[in-house]
Amino acid sequence: MARGILVGLALSLQLLAGNASGAPLTEWQKQAFSEVEKSAAEQSKAAEPELLAFFDSKDFRANLSSCCPSVAKLPAAELLDRLSKQFQVAELASGFPADQDPTKMFPDSAGMSIGFGMNGTFFLNDWQAILLHSTDPAEVWHGFEATYVAFRVNSSGKTVTVEWWFGGCSGNKTQPIEMLLSTCYKQPYTAGMSMIVRYDYDNASGNVNSTMWMAENSSGVSGGWKRSLATNSEPTKVDCPPQEAVFNTEVYVADGHCHTYTMQNNSEQFGAQDHAETFVYGMKPFQVRGAPSTLMEAGERPVYSMVNLNLIDMGSPIYGDVSAVFAQKYILNSTLLSPTDTGLYEMGCLDKTVVPVEVAYNCSALTGFRQLGTLQHNKHLWLVNKNFWGRLGLLYKAFERMEAPWGHHGVVTGSFLNYFEGGLLGQLQYPAAIRFLIGAFPALFGTDMGVKLQNWARSRGWVLIWALGPNDKVVPKPTSDFNFALMEGHASFAVNKRMIDPLVLSETTAAASLPLGSDVTDNFKQMWAEVSSLRNTTNLTNVTMAQKWKDTATLLPQLPVRPLMGGDCEVQLVNAECVGMTMQGSCVCYASTEVVSLEEVVVV
Repeated sequence: MARGILVGLALSLQLLAGNASGAPLTEWQKQAFSEVEKSAAEQSKAAEPELLAFFDSKDFRANLSSCCPSVAKLPAAELLDRLSKQFQVAELASGFPADQDPTKMFPDSAGMSIGFGMNGTFFLNDWQAILLHSTDPAEVWHGFEATYVAFRVNSSGKTVTVEWWFGGCSGNKTQPIEMLLSTCYKQPYTAGMSMIVRYDYDNASGNVNSTMWMAENSSGVSGGWKRSLATNSEPTKVDCPPQEAVFNTEVYVADGHCHTYTMQNNSEQFGAQDHAETFVYGMKPFQVRGAPSTLMEAGERPVYSMVNLNLIDMGSPIYGDVSAVFAQKYILNSTLLSPTDTGLYEMGCLDKTVVPVEVAYNCSALTGFRQLGTLQHNKHLWLVNKNFWGRLGLLYKAFERMEAPWGHHGVVTGSFLNYFEGGLLGQLQYPAAIRFLIGAFPALFGTDMGVKLQNWARSRGWVLIWALGPNDKVVPKPTSDFNFALMEGHASFAVNKRMIDPLVLSETTAAASLPLGSDVTDNFKQMWAEVSSLRNTTNLTNVTMAQKWKDTATLLPQLPVRPLMGGDCEVQLVNAECVGMTMQGSCVCYASTEVVSLEEVVVV
């Protein structure tokens, strides 16, 4: 442990030698950012004529007339100006679970939790989180899980019998389960997530092929795609979903004997993440692929975020029940932008593996590292994103979400993964790196974990916002890792419900911009107590939580806020960070921008 402290101290001292008014960078990061900045400036300028021509295209104008009458007749140059102004105030949000077990982290996990935040001095990437909080990082880097299963097709070729073993083919065996071939069944897959599976028999090879969908009423909560054999139970026959399957590549030998099939190979998957960071973002390689040995190595890698151009109230809901929104001035000269999610690009395009996204995407539109942007040079990203996603591209969706009133056009499930990704370089030190925190109202409001989130925000002087978010889980509960349900299906979500926590606000410099009386805090405490009591006495549903949100917003109309739009709070933003706008049209802003100094850093 002493070695880790010394390494952490060395890392902090090295990083603090960087830019004192923003994220301190290593020499490698400075060089990478400089290269991207130069290239992005040229590409962004060169993209302007093509963007203007696209805005005047018949197809795009028809789309604008249908969705966005307030801007449908604006000249192309003004449309581009509106996009640019929206980008200037756009939130960069990083989502993470409220609680996290570092021993169960898997590649591309969020590196944060409320506990990690309360006990640390800077925002962690996943490499750093594992080194700091796991008792055996090597076990995480090289973790391996397999399933042991036998398939046997009956002589008529109409049914298949499946058996599982625990602890290897010589371990304990489950009771055989017989299912009709070419028929769909719903069964638990991981804790909190069910799958719909169909088995088909290939006479030529003698193998059974499986096709899988996430169940429509699944919570979407899982430990990655790590199947828990303890969830095996009698499957339920259901109709096969009409949409394309999430997974359709599993092939099993149908000889009735136990075979080993890999479920999770962390060496391969952390290696893939490592490759994405070095290939797409140009980051410094580790000495050992996919397994940094020191915080110095891990500190060379980015924290992942999304540019919230879809104006989602929860920020980044796929990745957990908490989102951190970063201070724009702190990250301005240290953030690399990718036109798409790099994890999707690595898995779906480079590794050619199946990812849980039902919409089509065009891998040929992307070239690693060459098409990156920055917060100041990014016009070309719109075109690359459009070519990758087609009709789901951000050029279409951003104008829809900017159309007043906020949330008038919902965000469809296929769009939750469609964002510009932000790779935040350098050490994101507290409190300066964070603008505000967002907590999921359905999962955390009125809970002990919600109190911890309040305490963390208080301790750093950050505003805390409660968001209703997608509210897609029938029974609200914390998301352990990824909420895959937001990537499939055809549902649409308003995601336009935000509310400031007045108890936390009163202990920030932003309180002066939103004066509140004691009656507001008293009524807020009352609503907290009501929800807490309901959680202890009844089985809450998402319908109940939506009603409690409405009750609270009606009782306290001063608290709901919306994200900043282009042109909002221009005077305040010159020297301060702003959180949003009240529904009455007032800016909620901090008094000034804070900067972390060497004396404020506590080494963990």
